[in-house]
Order: sequence, then structure tokens, then C-alpha cells
Amino acid sequence: MCGIAGIVDLKNRQVDKSILRAMTESIAHRGPDGEGYFFENGIGLGHRRLSIIDLSSAGSQPMKGKNGSVITYNGEIYNYIELKKELKSKDYKSKTDTEVLLKAYEKWGIECPKKLNGIFAFAIWDKKQNKFFAARDHCGVKPFFYSTHNGRFYFASEIKALLKGGVPAKPNQKIIHDYLMYGYYDHTEETFFENIYELPPGHCMEIKNGTIKTWKYWHTENITENKKITDNEAKKEFISILENSVKIQLRSDVPIGMSISGGLDSSLLAAVVNKTNGGQKNFLLYHFTYSGKNYEQEIPFVKKISKRLNWKDPVIVKIYPDDMPSAIEKITWHEEQPFPGLPTVAWHKLYKTLGNTGTTVTLEGHGGDEMFAGYDYYAGSYILDLIRKKGAKFSEDEIKKFITVRKIVKGKELEFILNGLEAYFRGGISADASKITGSEFIKKDFADENFREIKFEKPFDSSLSNFQYREFFHTKLPRVLRSVDKESMAFGKELRVPILDKRLVEFAFSLPIEQRVRNGSMRFIMREAAKDIIPESIANTPKRSLPNPQRFWFQDELKNWISDILNSSSFKERPYFSHKKVLQEYKQYCETKNPKNSFHIWQWLNIELWHRVFIDKKI
Repeated sequence: MCGIAGIVDLKNRQVDKSILRAMTESIAHRGPDGEGYFFENGIGLGHRRLSIIDLSSAGSQPMKGKNGSVITYNGEIYNYIELKKELKSKDYKSKTDTEVLLKAYEKWGIECPKKLNGIFAFAIWDKKQNKFFAARDHCGVKPFFYSTHNGRFYFASEIKALLKGGVPAKPNQKIIHDYLMYGYYDHTEETFFENIYELPPGHCMEIKNGTIKTWKYWHTENITENKKITDNEAKKEFISILENSVKIQLRSDVPIGMSISGGLDSSLLAAVVNKTNGGQKNFLLYHFTYSGKNYEQEIPFVKKISKRLNWKDPVIVKIYPDDMPSAIEKITWHEEQPFPGLPTVAWHKLYKTLGNTGTTVTLEGHGGDEMFAGYDYYAGSYILDLIRKKGAKFSEDEIKKFITVRKIVKGKELEFILNGLEAYFRGGISADASKITGSEFIKKDFADENFREIKFEKPFDSSLSNFQYREFFHTKLPRVLRSVDKESMAFGKELRVPILDKRLVEFAFSLPIEQRVRNGSMRFIMREAAKDIIPESIANTPKRSLPNPQRFWFQDELKNWISDILNSSSFKERPYFSHKKVLQEYKQYCETKNPKNSFHIWQWLNIELWHRVFIDKKI
């Protein structure tokens, strides 16, 4: 993992070396092991290195190829050994995946991203064809931000580098509206900064003769349902792909650890890691929890997995109320856009602990819920599919199974299904799909001026598949991946996500809906496959959201901190909120016995803190 930055002058003027150096130095935390630069007429590439494979100076970047091409690259190409054999080149000067990637481009050109299995964002100056080429990984694990300003194209791993390059820090009112009105963020290639964009996952970019062109190279929307695969075949294929994914993602010349929650994804991943081993022994497990007895219930599950695998007891990172106000400005600086509240504070502290215990790479279990339909609120769209395919009677039987398995209280059955349907049609953003309540506190003139209808593509015949597709590429997963990348790289740590192997994603979207959800069980095939590897008690346990005390801390321990922000002159002067309504709502919220959702309050704080760090201070 590394940090990349660069400038392409669209009029072929010389690039100011001091500006590129300032851009690259602003993301030094992403690559503490070295820096490098390349300059030529009209082009400048910068790089900050975090050494993972081949720790020698032979892996330094920007790296030059045989035909004059130059690459700056952030990420890991997990199948670089297999690609190296396929390329059949014998003149390697290093053992890095970077050199393999550069040679892959030299052989396959703009088609090379299709050959890659990994997480990456890279840029190549192709001297032979006098063009710039860039690509981002299939699932969007690694970031690539860009902007054009004063006839120049700027790109970097983080937005702050673009601002250092001279791109103005102006609020994107449309995106701020989307966030405050609908709870959407990371849902388009736009960012919270006007005229700053993010290259979407699975996309490439080319600049030639001053013209910028982007296109999609990975088309998951074209995946067709595999109606012939049996349950047993699906189980075997799932485990086979996951085991190979883990095997190639254990390639590293530095220590690897793992973050574990105690749930299905990370527990299954830990078991496969143990089976595959990859030459690594005594894996360190990390688990974060919040202070208070009500929030430590996952610890026994984590210890159960650790004991079963004969690993050391996990490192427990505990989050306290004071961790939020003490670290929030630094976290906001790293995140650069609104982020998922208290969990991001937890990730920040977790990755900091990784550094203190000597772990450089961490494996995590993100993606399984979005790929295999793990959230309870997917049930509504699944039932909708069943009604269309098999009729109301069959659907009624399936609903009864949900009631039994999920232990739904009598009289709440219809609410369970309707909540899922509402989440599908409006786009749920929280684990329980609870309703967004922030829109009533927005100023009418701001809302009217920036209103726009948001529509997401629906490439599949299945409502469930379309819901999963939306959350995978546009809403839930993108914001999680952005946050964990920013917080891990804040401490120079590499994060890997084996479940997001592109082959596993394609497999998941090809499964019939009945193999994703069945008999009241979400992630049916994933659970069935897991039973042979992890304790059945964990494999069968319904999805548990990690208990989060944010809604209670906002009432009590953090009340003074929040009140100071909401009563500040800067918050009052923002063009977004009806200040009187905000204060009334917060007072009422603090008096509520058991508040269901604190997201709208976090929205207010998040936008205000973002303004203070990036707009008011003008970094």
C-alpha cells in the first residue's frame, strides 16, 4: 500500500516540481518507507511507499519500464506470481508486484486491469504512445481522486493532496444536500468538494492530446443467474474460491494480523486463514469493543474462535466516550468527507493499536453481507421476488420461517417485511433500516435549490439482486471501504479484504436468490459452507449488528461536546439547517428514554466538523 499523486498538464507545459512535492508530502502517512518522483514535459508523478513485498530499494516508485513507461501505484496485485509466469519475461529487476503490473500494461495495454486480481489504483505515463492511463480496482478498495483546474489534471490517493496542488476547496452543495436529505454519501463519483471526483470502482481513465476519457472494464451487471448449480456445488465453489483468495492474499514480506468481530464473515475468514496458513504462524487477532458491559458481548465469540484455532487471545481495543471528541478533528482530516460515526472512531483506534503491536497488514471480512444478502432488511425485496416467481402462498410460508428463525415478536411480522420493502424502495442506510429523520431540519431554500432525484441502475430482474448491487457499488459498502482505507493508511497499515475477491463477487451475484436466502436464513449458502469449518453456533447465528452506544453517548457522556458545537456561531451561520429546530430536536432527543437512531444528529456534527477542517481552515 502506498500513496500516489500526479499532475498532467493538458497543454503540455512544465509541471511545477514544488507543487507535486507538496501534494505527495501531504499523504506521507500512506507511505512512511520512502518517496519518489518522475518529471517529464507535461507530466509529474509522485509516490509514497509502504513496503510490503520486496522491501529493497528495487521496489521504489515511480518505476520505469523497458519501453519508457512509468508507473506510480497503490495497492497489491495478489496474482502477481501467476501473471509473472504468464508474461514469460525474464528481465525482472525486482520481486515486486509493481514491476509485474507495469509489464502487464506493456503487454496488454488498456486491457491489463481485466487480468488483475487485487486492490489497486495506479497511473502510468506511456511515453511510447504519449498518453496517460489510470485504473481502479474492481470493488473500489483503493481510492483515486482527481480534478481539472487551470488546464491541468490532478490526481491522488487523497483529496488533501489535490488541495495542496491548488484545486479550490469549495463545498459541493448538491452532495451535501443528498447526504442531509437522504443519508447518501459515496453514491456517485462526485465528492463533497466541488469539481473533485473519484474514479468509480472497475473503471479506467485515459488522457491523450488533452482529452480525458473514462470507461468501465468490469461489468457485474451482465452476470446471469446460474439456475443449474446445486447447493452442494455452490458450497464447494464458495469455499474453493475463498481458500484461493486467502492463499494469494497471505503473500507478504511483513507481519500479517486480522481484525475479527465474532460474526460469520470474520470467523469464517479466520478459519480459512488457519487452514491455508501461508507460512504465517501466531496470527494476532484484533477486536474492538465499546466500554460498558452491554457492548462486550462479542468478546466470548471472538475468544471461542481464537481458542478453536489454537491462536493467541485477541488484542481487545476498547473505545471510550472521550475517544470521539479527542480524535474527531484528526479523523475528519483523514476521512475528508462525512463518515460512519462512532465505528470510524473505533477503526481509527484499532489501526493505531496495530502499529503498536508490530502488525503491518490486516485481513478483514468486509463485503459478505452485501454479496450474499446478510442484512435482515433484504428480506422484503426477497419476498417481493418470491411473490413474482412462485406466488403469494409460497411467500407466506417463507415469511413464517423468517418469523421462527428471527424470533420476531407476534404482531410485528408485517412490520418486519414492510421495513425491508421500505428500505428497498427508498434505500435504507442503517443496519436496522430505520428511517432517516434529518430532512425536516434542513432550510427550505437550501433544499429547494439543491433538490435532485436520485436513481440507481437496476440491471437485474431480481429486486434482491438490484438492492444488493446498489449497496455494493453505491451506498453501504463504498463508504465502509473508504473509511477503513483512510483509517488504516493514517497509520501506514495495509488492509486486505479476501471476501471481496472479484471471483467471489461474480459467484455471489450469479447465485439464485433461493441460495442466498432460504428457510428464514440470510446468506444461506455462505452459512451452509461455513458449518464444516467454524462452530455451528456461529454459522447459524442470525446477523448481529455490533452493539453501538453512539445514540446513548450522544444523550449523556457527549452531551456537552455536542451542545457546544450546535450552539457555536459557525454552526448557526451554515446555510443548511433551521437552527431553532435543530436545538429543539436535540433537547427532545436527550430526554427520550430509548432513542432509536442518532444518525440525524451525527449528520449535523459531521458536516460542521468537515467545514471546520477543510473549508474554514482552507488546508
